[in-house]
Amino acid sequence: MSTIIEKGNILVHRVLDIAGEISLVRAEQLLSADAKGPRLNFPTDTRKAIIIKDSPLKVDLGEEILDLPSGKFPVRIFARIWNYGVISVTLELAIPPGTEWGLLVKTAAGLEVSNEIELLAISRKDVLKKRIMPAVINPAEWEIHEDYITYIIEKADGSENPREFIKKVDVAALILAEDRERLADDHRNFLVESAIQYSSSDLAIIDWNSALLIEPDGQRDVADVIEFSLTHLLEFRYYDEMLGRKLEELYDAMDQKRESVANIFRNLYADIAEDSSRKYMEFSEFLGRVENSLKTVGDPYLAVAFKASALEFHFDDWRKSISRKMETLAQISQILHGEVNARRSHWLEIIIIALIAVEMIPMAAELWRFLH
Repeated sequence: MSTIIEKGNILVHRVLDIAGEISLVRAEQLLSADAKGPRLNFPTDTRKAIIIKDSPLKVDLGEEILDLPSGKFPVRIFARIWNYGVISVTLELAIPPGTEWGLLVKTAAGLEVSNEIELLAISRKDVLKKRIMPAVINPAEWEIHEDYITYIIEKADGSENPREFIKKVDVAALILAEDRERLADDHRNFLVESAIQYSSSDLAIIDWNSALLIEPDGQRDVADVIEFSLTHLLEFRYYDEMLGRKLEELYDAMDQKRESVANIFRNLYADIAEDSSRKYMEFSEFLGRVENSLKTVGDPYLAVAFKASALEFHFDDWRKSISRKMETLAQISQILHGEVNARRSHWLEIIIIALIAVEMIPMAAELWRFLH
């Protein structure tokens, strides 16, 4: 007998980087009619809350009809504006009551390949960005974005016992959006074993591309934590690529050997090194924000959810990659500064010798006349 879902929602995220920074106070003023309060603070009844400094601004972006192979779905679109230059656009679909698990999996497969989602998210982002442009600092679109899907089950056959429920349904097929092939038991078992719980009635399975949440009370705390983590993942990827580009600039500068007599008093590498130092400070501040965000999680369950997201999104690997590039950048910059300073010292010695020689010309002339 197929499992029937009586109530639930699907959150489809697109996370985009549009600027170096966004003034949320100014953006809230510009969007005062559409901004939906309160700011994100993960409110709960019995648990402590996550308090985020400069909580994101939530904005309603209207409704649309999403056409998928499994049917037409009304979607509510909203966005969150984050102060570190990120906009996360979310499409929310209600799971029709009476949906069979197999149909949900088919819907998941349709969501994974839908081009319409991309177009909707980007068009809404563009309109929103235009409206808040006076609040945008150092605007710069990055072509890379993050996408993620969160499935929230509030009520289904057997969902009152989540541990048994996820053993009964094909969780792997939903998480991996695989509606054609039956996945190996290893995949299924791994996902089931990775589930985390706060109480006996709720459960979360967080994977790298999507998550399944069983929330009988309709809580969105864990879903918000996942979205919060996605914005940080995008920033990690941005800084990693940015540092890679800076290293390439240094390598190119070294290959071209652009230092010459004509510019001995101008260090062409210094501009790159100075910019890299600014980026280093930027990243250090961002990294501190990531670490502090974990410390501010007072709720143990949400802390575990945050750690699970960080693990799936490979935060540690991105940190290590960025740290290696930072160290390499610092070493190369130091070497280049040393070479340029040595070259300047060499030319200064030549200039001093030349000046001394010029000073000696009148004396040599006088001596020549005296001897002759």
